[in-house]
Amino acid sequence: MRGKKLLDTVRGGLGGGIEVVCAELKKDTDKYDFAVAEFRAGGKRVSTGALRSLVGAFSDDLAELSAACQQLIADATSEVTEATVDRYYGGRVETNAFKVADSAIAGRRGEALITLRHALSSGADPVPIVAAFAMKIRTMAKLYGAHGGSAQLASKFGLAPWQVERAQRDLRGWTDEGLARCIEALAEADAGVKGAVRDPVFALERLVGVIARRGEL
Repeated sequence: MRGKKLLDTVRGGLGGGIEVVCAELKKDTDKYDFAVAEFRAGGKRVSTGALRSLVGAFSDDLAELSAACQQLIADATSEVTEATVDRYYGGRVETNAFKVADSAIAGRRGEALITLRHALSSGADPVPIVAAFAMKIRTMAKLYGAHGGSAQLASKFGLAPWQVERAQRDLRGWTDEGLARCIEALAEADAGVKGAVRDPVFALERLVGVIARRGEL
């Protein structure tokens, strides 16, 4: 705001300035497309899994996402894969959070708890871990019972086709009642990690258990 007067003057035509509008990228699909464009411009092949991991690891900071893409473009001697991303950025909190969520959603409770404890011992904050669960469960809830191709559903729900396909795989074996219970558990865990309970780690472990059971009692 301190530079608003100068900006308004330039926008008014003084000095022949050119304004380049850079819209904020809020959706994961926009950030995914941004990463795709970075690798394409750098002439480096990148796998879909690697792109997912990168966007998950740097979803909160576009500058860091760009820097990570550029580092991988410069360093990788062949195609950038999910293993490459994990080797460079596996310690990122967001990446660990999605690993916990993926294991729990797949029903692997023990694996999810081990990954959770590793993430917490590495300095992960419980809040973004719950956010990772919420992102995945919300996408699953959107697509539950939806019919159509991945491209059609992606357009309808504002998702990328790979997000649709992943959610459809994750939904196998789930019921709408189970999803509803998991959404309730997410709300409780979110409040818990933000101060509603004394032990946020217990709130996270309880959430893992509920989701690993697919919300079944």
